[in-house]
Amino acid sequence: MSRHRSLPLRRTASSHPAADHPSGPARVSRRAVLTSGLGLTALGLAGCAADDDTVTVENRRVESAADDLLPSETSAAPVTDGPPLITGSFDSTHMGGRPTRWAVARPTGVTGTLPVVVVLHALTTNEHTIFSSQLGIQKVLQTYVDAGNAPFAIAAVDGAANYWHARADGTDGGAMVLDEFIPMLGSNPDLDLSVERIGLFGWSMGGYGALRLGALLGAPRVTAIAVSSPALWADPRNFPARAFDGFDDYQRNSLFGQQDAFRRIPLMISIGSSDQFFTYTRQWVAGVHPPPVFSTGPGGHTNRYWRGVLPDQVEFLGRNLAR
Repeated sequence: MSRHRSLPLRRTASSHPAADHPSGPARVSRRAVLTSGLGLTALGLAGCAADDDTVTVENRRVESAADDLLPSETSAAPVTDGPPLITGSFDSTHMGGRPTRWAVARPTGVTGTLPVVVVLHALTTNEHTIFSSQLGIQKVLQTYVDAGNAPFAIAAVDGAANYWHARADGTDGGAMVLDEFIPMLGSNPDLDLSVERIGLFGWSMGGYGALRLGALLGAPRVTAIAVSSPALWADPRNFPARAFDGFDDYQRNSLFGQQDAFRRIPLMISIGSSDQFFTYTRQWVAGVHPPPVFSTGPGGHTNRYWRGVLPDQVEFLGRNLAR
């Protein structure tokens, strides 16, 4: 497998993210899914709700957006039902040699080699979060398979707070996924997974990460990408230090200007209309051709919204993996 590479970047316009407020239920049906190819006008200089993170860029200190800061999970969330998890760890060179945990769910009642969707988690969460009672993707997968659809597996790995790219501290969560985790999935006989063609899924920080790794791997290796509320910053003067180590790091790893990399990859993006990344995401989506599937509805940057759209995302990934 080829190693990761940095993506070149061109500067883009910036925009105002929508204000956040408590969200309501947000199951987005396929009838409600919108396709977005409309040109969008950048709406001026951006500022998301501030927290105490700051970053200096070109001698300018700016307050950062906080929507990607979720409640911290310091231990594995309990998994009470659905397909059982297979768990393990490996010592990751790209993560400073630390033990790096992973978890895999295969639907019950299914044998043989399965394709796999690789999950990248959000900030302050871990490899178990997508399987927890708050999200429960394995239960959604089992329902999908029990309805007679082609089965696949779900695999997640702990990328810590790395933001899935090379950082100043020497860690690189993206390279860990590409060079260590995916090869391990394909070589572990107890998992019985095929990684010749994979799907990618992520939310918040992991939504950005899934898009970034999809651009690096490209088609046909990546058969589909589904993300929720990707943490995208369009303004190179306004981003948090937790996401990028400085202006040059932003230039190397921002996805703005990289939309052509998704021309041949089926892509589904879901985001609540009250999410503070909504405007940045719409701005990014407007540059993708052909246009991806874009779904939105009432909701913010919350588990409640993400749980509601999971059935459509699992269906999208499964349908493309089965082709």
